Amino acid sequence: ELALENNHNIKVFQNNVIIASNNADPGNAGMLPQLNLNGGVNYSSNDTKLELLAQPAPVTIEQAGAESVSANLGVGLNWVIFDGMAMFRNYDKLKILVDLEDLKTRASVENTLMMVISNYYQMASAMNNVKVSKESISITNDRLKRAKAKYEVGASSSIDFLSAEVDLNTDSVTLINSKAQLDKAANNLNQLTGNQLPAGFTISEKVDIVTKMNFAELVKQASSNNAQLLNAEYSMLSAEKDMKIAQSGYSPTLAVNGNYGLNYIENEIGNMLSNQSLGYSAGVTLSYPIFQANIRKIRSQNAKVALLSSEEMRLNTVDQLNTDLNNAWIDYEKNTAVLEMEKRNLKNAEVNFTRSRELYQLGKVTNVQFRDAQLNYLRTQVSIVNSKYQVRLSEFELIRLSGMLIQKE
Repeated sequence: ELALENNHNIKVFQNNVIIASNNADPGNAGMLPQLNLNGGVNYSSNDTKLELLAQPAPVTIEQAGAESVSANLGVGLNWVIFDGMAMFRNYDKLKILVDLEDLKTRASVENTLMMVISNYYQMASAMNNVKVSKESISITNDRLKRAKAKYEVGASSSIDFLSAEVDLNTDSVTLINSKAQLDKAANNLNQLTGNQLPAGFTISEKVDIVTKMNFAELVKQASSNNAQLLNAEYSMLSAEKDMKIAQSGYSPTLAVNGNYGLNYIENEIGNMLSNQSLGYSAGVTLSYPIFQANIRKIRSQNAKVALLSSEEMRLNTVDQLNTDLNNAWIDYEKNTAVLEMEKRNLKNAEVNFTRSRELYQLGKVTNVQFRDAQLNYLRTQVSIVNSKYQVRLSEFELIRLSGMLIQKE
């Protein structure tokens, strides 16, 4: 929940959806008229010589610095009402791009959530490692005290005592490394949530395993819900619109225009000293490009090639999805089988350690034998917890690939 609200990457993709939604407007597709307010003033000063036809003889007028002023103010309308359906196809494409950005956002959310889940279990695993390391230190410390007591009364050599001391240092180093892994996992998890977690936060080590997943159902769901596959399909739809837009270039363009305004001209010299007009004008323009240096042809050809490429990308996405699903299922079955074996190993290792500890306290097993039983038991504790998390991660990956990790309300 925190990651969905505060992760910076997710926010960037969400902003892209907003931008695409803003762009999906009829006006941006060229479907609406354009209305402009135009105005301007021009001033000139020229040395002028005019020769006017008159009777009985032409009249010559000369003036240095003759001034002329012109001004206009008006409202102009221009509206393309037909362009080979390009505007409608462009509008359809803009709406497709909204869905495309939404799918990109969904894919980003899925990837972020998988990172959150992975780091969550990494932190849980590190917490378990710290707990096991502390337990190991406690066991070794008890052994060190016994070895020291025996050595001090002469009941044993210094070898057992020194060996226990070395093992205690080794376990302490393991604990330091485990704590460092825990701190790094916590930092990574906090970063994914936009640094919204409180200092020293902790998480639950509990993990619930799904009883059994159905591969056939996962494949069925993936074919209609996988974000990457839907992304490829919408990209192909966008390419189809681009091809139709390019083909619209072979059609004529019909536009209407109109203007209402004031025009004023004032001359210091000449036949017309001033002129003022107020009114409107309207017209229709039809244009058809006969030759554009092969631009239309090239644009259309490239659009067709782009459509073919988008289809290849879609097919590649289908193949990749099938491969990823099969590989994820293999990992899931493998991790599930390993977990069952680790459960049996833990039971055996626990019995072996308990018995070895009793025999060690009675002096019937060596220091080395007891240490081996201890390490085997502790390693099995770590392994079974990690196996649980690996199974859970496998489940989430299958859920993500099937497109069911995120479902719209």
